[in-house]
Amino acid sequence: MFKILHIDGVALIFSRLKDFSTAGMGIFIRVGARYEPKRLKGIAHFTEHMVFKGTKRFSYRDIKREIEGRGGVVNGYTSQEITAYYAQFLKKNLKITAEILLDMVTHPSFEASQIERERGVILEEIKMYNDLPNFRALSLLDKILWENHPLGEDVIGEVGTVKNIKKNDLEHFQRNYYLPPRMVICCVGDFRYESLIKLIKKKLLVSSKGGKRLKIFSPPHLRKRKILIENKSLDQTHLCIGFRGVSYRSRYRLVVELIHVIMGANMSSRLFEEVREKRGLCYDISTEVKKYRDSGAFIIHLGLDRSNIELAFKCILRELKKMKDKLVSSKELARAKDFLIGQMAMNLEKPQGRLFYLADSYLALSKIYTLKELKERIHQIDKATIQGLVKKLFDFQRVCVTCVGNVDRNLKEHLLKIIEKEV
Repeated sequence: MFKILHIDGVALIFSRLKDFSTAGMGIFIRVGARYEPKRLKGIAHFTEHMVFKGTKRFSYRDIKREIEGRGGVVNGYTSQEITAYYAQFLKKNLKITAEILLDMVTHPSFEASQIERERGVILEEIKMYNDLPNFRALSLLDKILWENHPLGEDVIGEVGTVKNIKKNDLEHFQRNYYLPPRMVICCVGDFRYESLIKLIKKKLLVSSKGGKRLKIFSPPHLRKRKILIENKSLDQTHLCIGFRGVSYRSRYRLVVELIHVIMGANMSSRLFEEVREKRGLCYDISTEVKKYRDSGAFIIHLGLDRSNIELAFKCILRELKKMKDKLVSSKELARAKDFLIGQMAMNLEKPQGRLFYLADSYLALSKIYTLKELKERIHQIDKATIQGLVKKLFDFQRVCVTCVGNVDRNLKEHLLKIIEKEV
């Protein structure tokens, strides 16, 4: 399924997809928003944007034309712990795509005029996300789940900090954190990897000296319930409910995924069935699992009419309580396991899905489990293990709730009373 090599501190992961006409490649760097200095909040994301604006060899137009113009797709992302650059392309274009991606991460140009232009783009991006009520509700939830901690701050940064990031800040960040020992390069497709290794060796002949250590501060324990409401003139209100969860290093990392499937990952889930199908209180309700190296979260999100907030909130808490009080049935657990395994299998059958799985697994665990190994681990999870984690997870004394919309000024007190009744 895959092969892992280590060359000059870089982890190279290759996976062959026989008879596929497309291939994928990604460069994943162990640096993200949680490691930034507070005064430069958003610099990891700003750097990601600037890497696409050109290198000493390829202009920003070349980057797009040589990949997209040849039938490929190129993109990137910044998270709390990782920055990534990746492309999917016709396998015959492997060499030019690899050259571009490697040049982007090692020799970005950081032209002053491009920096100012892109600063404006990012400031507009911040406005866009702040104007999206679902994103805003989730952003506020992060703030109270990880209060006074980098995990609670937006990856994209703040208007004030983004305005103050200078050219030398960006150059310093890239030079000190975009180093081979922090990189994982992943390639999937129907090709031989020997020639690619030579190219990677040539491109990554850069000094690792002077690199800065990543400063990691674990978030303090969440000690009380929190509710944060933001009034906005909207037709629909967005409600988020969150609990601290498990890290990706936890032995319960697959258990929480099964809880996610049972509660809100699809249209067969309990919350979708109860809140939408049975009561018609919303169009969509879903759950999300976040996992970091030393923390995590279990999140519920829905959009609904302001008149239905309290009823929906009661229904959700009661469904969570049922999950704590009663073991999941054998049939429901079997369906959840099939769904989780099915999603994994389908993901691994796509070049980009396999690319992300291999890289994410290695970055998180320094190990990659095969689908067979994952199936075995999932099938070993029993009802008692699920209930045990659920009881720890859904702690109403430490629940966090955010709401964005045109709501009643006494909503916070009403939600607190509902929580008290369900404790």
